[in-house]
Amino acid sequence: MSRIGDDPRLQGVLDKLRRRAELRSPTSVSKETALALVESCRQGTAPVRGALVLAVGREDLIGLIREDLIRVAARGSCLRVVNGVFGMGKTLMLRVLQEYAQGEGFASSFLTLSARECPMYDLPSIYRHIVKGIRSPDCLDRPALEQILEAWAGRIRADAAKQMLIPWALSELDVHFKCALAHYYEGVHFGNAEKIDPALRWFRGETTPSDARRLGISANLFSGNALTMLGNLTKMLRFVGLKGLVILLDEADAIPSLPSAAKREEAYANLLGLARAASSTPYSYFVYATTPSFFDHIPPGFEGALKNLTHLDQLTNKELTELAEEIRDLHFLAYQWRRGDLDKSSLRRFVWKCASNSIKTPRAFVRTLVAALDICEENKGFRLDDIAPLVT
Repeated sequence: MSRIGDDPRLQGVLDKLRRRAELRSPTSVSKETALALVESCRQGTAPVRGALVLAVGREDLIGLIREDLIRVAARGSCLRVVNGVFGMGKTLMLRVLQEYAQGEGFASSFLTLSARECPMYDLPSIYRHIVKGIRSPDCLDRPALEQILEAWAGRIRADAAKQMLIPWALSELDVHFKCALAHYYEGVHFGNAEKIDPALRWFRGETTPSDARRLGISANLFSGNALTMLGNLTKMLRFVGLKGLVILLDEADAIPSLPSAAKREEAYANLLGLARAASSTPYSYFVYATTPSFFDHIPPGFEGALKNLTHLDQLTNKELTELAEEIRDLHFLAYQWRRGDLDKSSLRRFVWKCASNSIKTPRAFVRTLVAALDICEENKGFRLDDIAPLVT
């Protein structure tokens, strides 16, 4: 006779419970954050701060991310693909994952991929946008590259002053990266901006060949070394106490919509390179958000790169009700009001009415709910049940 614990259905439930992550409560955020979150909901956009509050129904995905990050912190590299139709919350989930990763001690970089400004077929452009977008847990409001380099230089100087062996010894970096670091260190040590600025431009991938030669560097950023340069950067992050780098790729223009077959082929090849980048970019975690059309044109042999694939499904009515409670409490906090009749039963009826009126996606539901809460806040005589029949 088999044991209850051997039942695969029960085992699946238990695995989900183990992976579930605790979400932040609206009461744990400031009034300013609550205002920003409500405005994001009103506009149907993903907030840059506080997104974890809105991750109701996506706890399993956060749990998977937590497991991925453990592997990445142990010198791994991983690509996770998040698939969902428009309005299902892909960008929100990327912001949620960014906030969660920062709380776990990772640096992060958020990119919006577009055919015009940051195309997936152009690895040097991807690298430049990653470096420009890097944020660390203690440097969230501006690019963190200079802070990271300053921390690195300070660590080297402190170890040298103590006549300690530098634990990292720069041995894992390529010669060009070391040369740029030497110029940067010399500039910081002697207060020489003429050394610092060219080195910074090289790290950002912005130097011309002649600029690089003035630094004594024979290699500049190009498609063949973009991942290697990124890998050097991730190793540096470890040296200054960060666990790694989380790179969030939000697909504004789907790869199948790119203008030429050659560019589409290159874009898929680059994404495949990210999936196989463990040796060149350790401590790196790539999360790529896309739509179902992406999977209609994947080239042969690409399926193996999609082993870490997550589908964003529609939230259940129960989850939408829980999300509505969170948003209601944020609205109360943001505008300093409260109504006892906006209870869970009232919100549950509102969810049912939205579903019956073909408001299907979480984005559409959230915008509708905030509009209804705005009416209730401005008109004391209106109840949510009065507004629900008007929902279209």
